[in-house]
Amino acid sequence: MRARVLSCLFSLLPAFSLLGGLLLAPHVSAGDEKKGGPPKPVTITAQRMEANRKLHQVTYLDNVIVKKEDLTIYAPRIVITFDEKMEEIERINAEGGVRVVDPEKTATAEKATYLNDQDVLVLTGNPRVWQGDNVITGAKITVFRAEDRAVVEGDDKQRVTTVYYQRGEEEEPKKGPLPEKPGGGGKGR
Repeated sequence: MRARVLSCLFSLLPAFSLLGGLLLAPHVSAGDEKKGGPPKPVTITAQRMEANRKLHQVTYLDNVIVKKEDLTIYAPRIVITFDEKMEEIERINAEGGVRVVDPEKTATAEKATYLNDQDVLVLTGNPRVWQGDNVITGAKITVFRAEDRAVVEGDDKQRVTTVYYQRGEEEEPKKGPLPEKPGGGGKGR
């Protein structure tokens, strides 16, 4: 009986870990300095950039790639909103088919919003998070990074769905292939 309960609990771990460690968007803030070192650099590449100091925004367009440490974000358009002094990132909005990749997970959505001061990521527009072959979907996925928790919400059109594959005791988790970009003509995996 005890072995059966433990087996059941361990079989649910992939679903919980799928969202728990999801990292997102770059942010350069005092939080990086509190971790014992200088702020980590964020590299953003794009075909075009537009800055608007009145709106405290910088917009990156066409094939945008954001890299911070081992995290990469891909999107056709990313708008970064800064504080009044244009020194601290307040919010990052990515849209048009977003893909977020870290060493163990991949997330896709039509839109992603990262709130720097709250350390919260919100994925909308057919959001999906993969870890190996395991995937979770819903209408909206909110990741509370500082709290190591996530909330996946459904709606009238899309229920929350988790597909996970149990692995044998000796099997290592698979690092599956990266999914295609959203809106690329496919229906996901």
